[in-house]
Amino acid sequence: MGYVLWAIWTAAFLFFLYLVFQKMDITPWKGLIPGYNLYLLCEEFEGNGWRVFMFLIPIYGLILWIKMCIKWANAFGRSTGFGVGLALVSPVFLGILALDERACYQKTV
Repeated sequence: MGYVLWAIWTAAFLFFLYLVFQKMDITPWKGLIPGYNLYLLCEEFEGNGWRVFMFLIPIYGLILWIKMCIKWANAFGRSTGFGVGLALVSPVFLGILALDERACYQKTV
C-alpha cells in the first residue's frame, strides 16, 4: 500500500511540475528529468544552475530549497507562506500553481 501511495505522490509531482514548467516557458519535458529540473530551477531562481551541488550539503540544502520555493511562489504572485508550503508539500502546491488559470509567471531576473 505504501508503494502505491508513493507512486501516486511521485506521478502527481511530475505531472504538475510538467505543467508549471510549461507556464514558465521552459520546455516542459525538462521538468521530468531528475536532477536536471532542479538545475533549471536553480538557474532560474538562484542565477546559477551549478548551485544545484549545494543541495548535497545537508542543512544548507534544505534552507536553499525553502528559499528557492519562496522565490518560485513570489514569481507566480503568491505569498511567502505559499512558498513554504511549496517546499514542504510540493505536489499539492504545484497542483495549485499548475491548475490556477490566474497564476501568471513573472520572470524574477
